[in-house]
Amino acid sequence: MFKLAALAFLPTAAVTFGVLVIILSVIPGLASTFTAAALVYYSAALLSLVIAIPLAYLVARRMLTRRERRLLDARAG
Repeated sequence: MFKLAALAFLPTAAVTFGVLVIILSVIPGLASTFTAAALVYYSAALLSLVIAIPLAYLVARRMLTRRERRLLDARAG
């Protein structure tokens, strides 16, 4: 399961970063100073990596077949 989550991590992080960039691009005062914008975009990249960890696990869980999910639940419980 963790191999599948590792496989889903980078695309999930990319989509999360894209959503954050779209949200940040509509803020009008952000384009006025480069240093403020750079700091905000770098922190958005870091935040997207942090958010992508649990999201990748959820995506990997959804990628499993019904039988594999049942086997994982039986082993965990």
